[in-house]
Amino acid sequence: MNIKKIAALALAASMLMAMAACTSEAQPVSSDVKVIATESQNGSQNCETGAAPTVDENAASENYVFTYQGVNVIVSTSMNDIIDSLNAVAGEPKYFEAASCADDGMSKTYTYNGGSFTVSTNPNGPVDVIANITLYDDTVSTAEGICIGSTKDEVSAAYGEATTSTDTTYTYEKGTSTLVFVFDADSKVSTIIYNAKL
Repeated sequence: MNIKKIAALALAASMLMAMAACTSEAQPVSSDVKVIATESQNGSQNCETGAAPTVDENAASENYVFTYQGVNVIVSTSMNDIIDSLNAVAGEPKYFEAASCADDGMSKTYTYNGGSFTVSTNPNGPVDVIANITLYDDTVSTAEGICIGSTKDEVSAAYGEATTSTDTTYTYEKGTSTLVFVFDADSKVSTIIYNAKL
């Protein structure tokens, strides 16, 4: 995937986050979801190597969880609690911010791993609440082993029947999260988006 396409997708995700922030209240931080950070796994988690991310079972039972090298990233929880751990394993992110129209403060987007994934937040008082996580390439995967390039059949086998679907998207709901798979013309996953329920 070329850099221009990654930049365009990241910009589109940021714009969607900003529009969502302007049309709804910021999501509260869930106090019953535990965010953990552990030591980095050997190798990188991705579909190429088949390395399975480790997910905190309490968090997994409540929401869909994206795990990057032992750090669980969960929508509707505080980015403040995990940013140091995430930066330690993923490196310093590219950073973008814009004034939020949902609350006083800044909506922020962190782009990690050379554009492999982004984490976008909305302010809720002093807390930056994770609004969405977007995966852009096959160097990262969902906890269930789905990544960019996976087929519709593989998504269905991993998650079952979608809560809602179209020709180009499958959407699944769990707890305070939704998980959206966007498919290209060959019915392969082109983008994966974790969203906080509005």
